[in-house]
Amino acid sequence: MRIDLHTHTTATAHHSSWTPDALVAAARSHGLGAIAATDHNTLASLTALRAAAQGSGLVAINGVELDSGWRTAPHEPIRLWHTLVYGFHADDPGLRQLCAAVSQRNHADATALQAQLRRAGMRLGGLEALGRPANVADVAIALARENDLPDRLPGERDEAAGMRAVLACDGYHPVTVAEVIDVAHRAGGIAVLAHPGRDSGVAAIPARRADVAALAALGLDGIEVFYPSHTDAQRTALLQWAEELGLLVSGGSDSHHPHQPLAAWDHPALAPLLRRLVPR
Repeated sequence: MRIDLHTHTTATAHHSSWTPDALVAAARSHGLGAIAATDHNTLASLTALRAAAQGSGLVAINGVELDSGWRTAPHEPIRLWHTLVYGFHADDPGLRQLCAAVSQRNHADATALQAQLRRAGMRLGGLEALGRPANVADVAIALARENDLPDRLPGERDEAAGMRAVLACDGYHPVTVAEVIDVAHRAGGIAVLAHPGRDSGVAAIPARRADVAALAALGLDGIEVFYPSHTDAQRTALLQWAEELGLLVSGGSDSHHPHQPLAAWDHPALAPLLRRLVPR
């Protein structure tokens, strides 16, 4: 079965333009057997996606992608991860509350960070012009754009440089991966580490084997091995880690817009995950 278990719809506000109907139509044209919309920190698209897929022969799997963090070792700054959750009920109250907590904690940290950084003499211009409450990423970008950060790497993007500074001063306290795993399991779902090989430059990834092992010890169910930017060498290593650590294997495109192609992953390593998620 060809799958894409990592896509985003218009429920991922300001960052995606797929409508559920268009996503289902594209999935069918790609010959997919199953798809999941994994919008950031919201379950808002799930009912519409299932309705669009009804009668089409395409299986719509409930999913969500949650911003989360974890310290692999006590002496390290918190590292930022995206954790995918699959196979839960769309109305699960625990997951709905966790989605809300992601936003609430982010905005509370952003407010506290602005006061802390301004007391330290940092400039944070432009936040008032956003027209909405600033989040931690907004503060990080303003921090890097308006100030000379001494440990900034050559060519490093503003968000990455600013976020590293924010994490170093312990200014961001996201929902933890442990919380995501716990809520996912209570909802009957599966927790999967998203794009562990992607090099975003924002403190967390690419993942080390020690990171994946630590998250597996927390109860993580799987890792997203098949992802567009993962190299063949990364896929080989991730498949080996999954086998050694007893983790399920997933795959997706992370498509946010129709001009970003959907995936059509089909690999024997995906079969155990599909047996858990696709009804027979």
